[in-house]
Amino acid sequence: MRIGIFGGTFNPVHLGHLITAETLRQDFALDRVLFVPSARPPHKPSPDRIGTEHRLAMVRRAIADNPAFELSTVEADRTGTSYSVKTVEAFQRTLGDEAELFFLLGIDAFLDIESWHQPERLLRLCHFIINSRPGFSFADAYPILCRSFGLSPEPEAARIALPAGHSLFFAEVPCLEISSTRIRTLLGQRRSVKYLLPEPVESYILSHHLYAESQ
Repeated sequence: MRIGIFGGTFNPVHLGHLITAETLRQDFALDRVLFVPSARPPHKPSPDRIGTEHRLAMVRRAIADNPAFELSTVEADRTGTSYSVKTVEAFQRTLGDEAELFFLLGIDAFLDIESWHQPERLLRLCHFIINSRPGFSFADAYPILCRSFGLSPEPEAARIALPAGHSLFFAEVPCLEISSTRIRTLLGQRRSVKYLLPEPVESYILSHHLYAESQ
């Protein structure tokens, strides 16, 4: 089984998340993509002004019509800071050796990986798929790969060999100018977010009066 691990605060989950996950699922022949809402991310303010249960509920509704997508509560169920290295290790334990794990991550987030908890260890645990984001170049990652991980990527390389037999891939995805921050701002201003979110997520937000003030 080829399993994608797609983490984030998903505050709220939007169409950009879903399009990215579906594109990478297809391009890398992933059997499943696990959406992993972060409970206590180390690099962001707490997203839980609306409550973890709301973010889980929104993801559950957003992915309900895709049988290859699955919600994981591994970080929401765990106490302490939501470190990615612990999450991947948890999936290794529960899924076993037959699962080939792919960590899905935007290039903008990857550029901060040096500040993550045990990044060298993380890169030894699984494959990485780094997807494109507006305003960023994959070449921005090369100095980090050289400086912190001793890797020497070829110019415009689409695949880089990682330790322990894993690979890091650069993948182009449709780059939509949609962000959770922008959606929260629009909702706080009582403006429309139609066509930015799956309809079940929009309905959930409105029915529970979430993001009534800009966050």
